[in-house]
Amino acid sequence: MTGPRIALAVLWKDIRLDLRTRDRLGHMAVFSALVVVLLSIALPTPTAETRPWLPVLLWVVLLFASLLGLTRSLQTETEEGALAVLTLAPCDRGWVFLGKGAANLIALLGIEVWTAGLFSVFLGLAWGPALPEAIWAGLLGGVGLAALGTMLTTMATSARFREFLLPVLLFPLALPVLVIASRATAEALDGRSVPGLWWGALALYDWVFVVIPYLTFDYLLED
Repeated sequence: MTGPRIALAVLWKDIRLDLRTRDRLGHMAVFSALVVVLLSIALPTPTAETRPWLPVLLWVVLLFASLLGLTRSLQTETEEGALAVLTLAPCDRGWVFLGKGAANLIALLGIEVWTAGLFSVFLGLAWGPALPEAIWAGLLGGVGLAALGTMLTTMATSARFREFLLPVLLFPLALPVLVIASRATAEALDGRSVPGLWWGALALYDWVFVVIPYLTFDYLLED
């Protein structure tokens, strides 16, 4: 099988597993809903001064939801022995990374849409004209989180305290995504144009954490 076909096979396998069990997506969706409801109860009514904090809270919720999904994906791979089977793929194993990263990205984008809707309903976050740039921020931020999370999940698979190691590695490395994506979302909601430098920084971050794991995934699977 060629590399692209391997990537598509891995992607389709993960999508079918998510749709059949609804385990990972269900956990992420329920977590996001609970956190947003709690925020709507605990926070005062948003004002012009406090509203800029809502995009930051949105991306923090997305970061923790992505961690929950990655942890569940890690458990599935180790419990069923699927990761060992992937090492036998007859191609450059970077394609395996692209397939798994794409599956994680699709799950994360779905949770982004779900969480953005919850923020709109419970916290009164009006997207309106900001929606196009918010979509770009969600897409670029999602690619970065999915690529980084897929790499770190694979690295943590053989670790002794992998449930602890994954967030310790993910949170600091995902900080640029959290900062830039939340700032871009806030600027868009304020009706201001998002600086091109921010889009460039997010795109560069995505490129780095797609290319590096693609080139090193062979060694990550072996370890």
